[in-house]
This record gives sequence, C-alpha cells and structure tokens, in this order.
Amino acid sequence: MSKKEKTITRSFRVSESAFKALEEDAARRNVSLNTLVNQLFLAYANWGRYYDRIGSIQVARSTFVRLLDAASDKVVIEVGRRSGLDVPRAVIAAKRGVLSLDTVLDYLRSATSYGGYAEYSEVETQGKTVITIMHNLGRKGSLFLKSFLESLFGAIDHKPKIGLTDHSVLVEV
Repeated sequence: MSKKEKTITRSFRVSESAFKALEEDAARRNVSLNTLVNQLFLAYANWGRYYDRIGSIQVARSTFVRLLDAASDKVVIEVGRRSGLDVPRAVIAAKRGVLSLDTVLDYLRSATSYGGYAEYSEVETQGKTVITIMHNLGRKGSLFLKSFLESLFGAIDHKPKIGLTDHSVLVEV
C-alpha cells in the first residue's frame, strides 16, 4: 500500500481461533495486527482472487523444485513457455483489462510478491529498466522462468534481453 492511499475503518467479526492465529503471526513477524490484516487483504485483492478463479493450488517450493529436477531441460523450457502464454494473460485481463508493458510488469511484481517463489527488484539505468528475479528454485527454475518470461513478453511483442544464473533471472526492458 502506498503512503498516499486512503484507508477506511471497518469492523469485522472473526472467530476467536482465527484472531489468536493472526495475533501470533503478527508478533512473530514483528508487525502490528492491523498491518498483518491489511497485508492479507492486499494479497487477496491483488493476487488471490484472480488465482482462485483459475483453480490454482499451493505447492511447497521444495516439491516444485523436485518436479523441475525430475524433468528434462527441454520439458522444463516447454512448460515454462506454455505457462507464460495462458495464466498471466488471464490474470492480467481480469485485473487490468489489457496486455501492455505496464500490465506485464505489474503482473511480475504481484507474482513475485504474492506468489512466494521469488523476489523482484527493478532498477532504472541508462534509460532501461533492469529487472532481477531472485529465487531458490535452482538452475531448472531459472530455465523455467526465462522461458515463462520470453512467452509473457512475447505476448506484447516485446523481446527483452534475458540472462540467468542458477538463482536469478535478469530482464533488460
């Protein structure tokens, strides 16, 4: 949430067990209960409600890495390519209505913030935007993400320079 975004005050009834769980998590994260609840609302508003519509499932990162490792590089690249064609387009269309560089970048920011698989960094340098997506998915995770990103940017007829390491993908837009 930006600092200038307007807030509203509402009250909700919640079960005692849910409230206690929220209090515990807020204390563990060293944030106020209000901050945690707002983060949960934002995660749902910006991500969860769109992914619920397409029937997403949650998979532990270690399980996803095992699936990637079990597949050949060729299969990982093909799955990344195909995944970059359909799911992001559906989410972007539902959320923003149009595919553009701005909406693709917004999707990537949300996917890394709320998807739980990577961290997103964006730097403006020499008139270009350099995006770094850092992850713990290993070499095949980078192959998957590179292929995914090539398809996603290809949907808007954009061919960024994409490089990778075992734990990051760099995109120069």
